Amino acid sequence: MTRGQGGFTIVELLVAALILGVAIIPLLQVIPGTLAPAQVSETDLRLSAAATRKTEEIVSRLRADITSVTTGAEACADLPNCRLQWTIATELSSVAQGVGSLRTIAAIACRDANANSACDADEALVRYDTKVTSRP
Repeated sequence: MTRGQGGFTIVELLVAALILGVAIIPLLQVIPGTLAPAQVSETDLRLSAAATRKTEEIVSRLRADITSVTTGAEACADLPNCRLQWTIATELSSVAQGVGSLRTIAAIACRDANANSACDADEALVRYDTKVTSRP
């Protein structure tokens, strides 16, 4: 090779490859960590949708009749191994004219992994809490 020709020597190419390798290795370690949360998020999203639908149903029924819903549980209609549980509690009630009743709602949707028809603490679950008042 003459001095007038441009180009890279083998040493320069090896140094460039080494620098790129050192820069890329930490990035490759991040990629698996970004895929796992996406899989968990899909389950959480589906459980969240089930819990939201149940909460909206309960709120709608309570607004029509404040005593129409009690605590209960059921399987999710569109999600396998999914369980819905809800509790209704009277937080405040008054016999005074113009003052209604306040109900607290806790709706839980879980992935019933062990098929025991209950939402256990170690299973993926989503919980929504809300309150509804009666209109006297």
